[in-house]
Amino acid sequence: MSRNETFDAAAVTRLDVSLAWAALEMTVDSVARIQLIVAGTPEDVEDLKAEADQGVLSVAQPAYGLSTRLNTERWMQVTLRIPEDWKGEVACSTMSGILRARGLSGSDFSLSTISGNLRASALNAMTLSLRTVSGGLTASDLRADSLSLRTVSGALTIERAAARRLKATTVSADLSLDLTEPPERVDITSVSGDTAIALPAESAAVSLRAVSGKLRTPGLTPGDEGPVISENSVSGSLTVTGGATGEA
Repeated sequence: MSRNETFDAAAVTRLDVSLAWAALEMTVDSVARIQLIVAGTPEDVEDLKAEADQGVLSVAQPAYGLSTRLNTERWMQVTLRIPEDWKGEVACSTMSGILRARGLSGSDFSLSTISGNLRASALNAMTLSLRTVSGGLTASDLRADSLSLRTVSGALTIERAAARRLKATTVSADLSLDLTEPPERVDITSVSGDTAIALPAESAAVSLRAVSGKLRTPGLTPGDEGPVISENSVSGSLTVTGGATGEA
């Protein structure tokens, strides 16, 4: 069964999506209104709640969807098509479903999953938060004043990102970060995951506090000038590659 609804984009300033096992895709497209497309079993499609009230478009699975159906074989795809000129706040989460977001611009973005993979591309926001627990996190072409990344065990790979301030937290996951512009500050916290950062700079203030990790700075002159890059870890290593087109 499928379901198709549209909402007045001019009346929506915030997207708030909370799903359990359903997959979510948000993409900017050449549409005049925000379009919600849902596909799945008739019962699941009908149970999905979607309403716009006081500037907030809320899309949510009912409470029982968060508790009783996580271990059953269910499938539902939720797609939001967003007008190209829409800008606002985005807060979207899934538990085991895949989350994909592409092309959105706005103020504050928060995207999170627990075991589902998170894929993001071409996002532009003042503050951008991407979080997973065991799902993989892959993103590209990001731009934000403040970028926050968090994962426990899922691999974390960021390509072509620009942020003035960046904070990343991992436990056992490896982090690969490719920056297209020199940041003001990067703070990394990890337990055992290794971190690789590439940035277009010739010098930076780089520091690693770790019990057994190693610090490497190929193509970069460590010092007091340039971006501040700091990592606190137990056994993780930090590699910061400098140059005009360094690759992590």
